[in-house]
Amino acid sequence: MVPARKIGMIGAGVTGLVLVIFLAWKAFTPADGDSFALRDQEEKIRDMEDRVAKLQRELEESSKRIATLQAGSDEPSRTRRAQRNSFRRDEGRSTEPSAAPEVRLYETVRSTSVFEEPSSSSRKVGTIPNGSRVRVVGATGDWLEVRSRQGRPPGFIRRDDAVLSR
Repeated sequence: MVPARKIGMIGAGVTGLVLVIFLAWKAFTPADGDSFALRDQEEKIRDMEDRVAKLQRELEESSKRIATLQAGSDEPSRTRRAQRNSFRRDEGRSTEPSAAPEVRLYETVRSTSVFEEPSSSSRKVGTIPNGSRVRVVGATGDWLEVRSRQGRPPGFIRRDDAVLSR
């Protein structure tokens, strides 16, 4: 016969072994909350990967459009430069002051600031959006003098910010 004391020790050992196995299993398997968090993180990662792929496609499409526009913009650039040079030559030909300055219409090629004097360090009096038509009444160096029909203050814009309108 096995003494009761030995049976108690065997029972305690078996119970301890079961407890160790249970704790090890609990430590290496995620709890339900942890598995939901893990799934949520994986879903966020997949979503971010999809966004990155979409942005890459958009970047490729934009790059193709830019390349197409650059290829097609060579001729208009030459035309704009020729128009600006023509206007500069015309300004130099005038030997007599005229009573009324010759007004020429220009179109802005980008959003541009209007300055009080022909200097970027002078006070800014306004802004003209890209694609706007402006009345140019004179030029000084790299600056065009503009006048508004809507009562806005006269000023100067950089010559490179506008091209002669057709």
